[in-house]
Amino acid sequence: MSTAGMIEIRFEVDADETNVLEGYCKGTGKSKTVVMRRILKEWSEAKAHEATLVLRFAGGNGSESESNRK
Repeated sequence: MSTAGMIEIRFEVDADETNVLEGYCKGTGKSKTVVMRRILKEWSEAKAHEATLVLRFAGGNGSESESNRK
């Protein structure tokens, strides 16, 4: 996998969640990086799909002022 356009993300994670991740990775032979990238990819694709649906169904109503909505 190319690292072009890649960004490093660091954050703290609850110990219980880390233990589950470690166990899953040991059981499947997958790296934590691969698993976390897959989780983030699936989440971001779902959020992009949600945004697309909102824009599609909201249509031009997004610019309507709050006072004009019923």
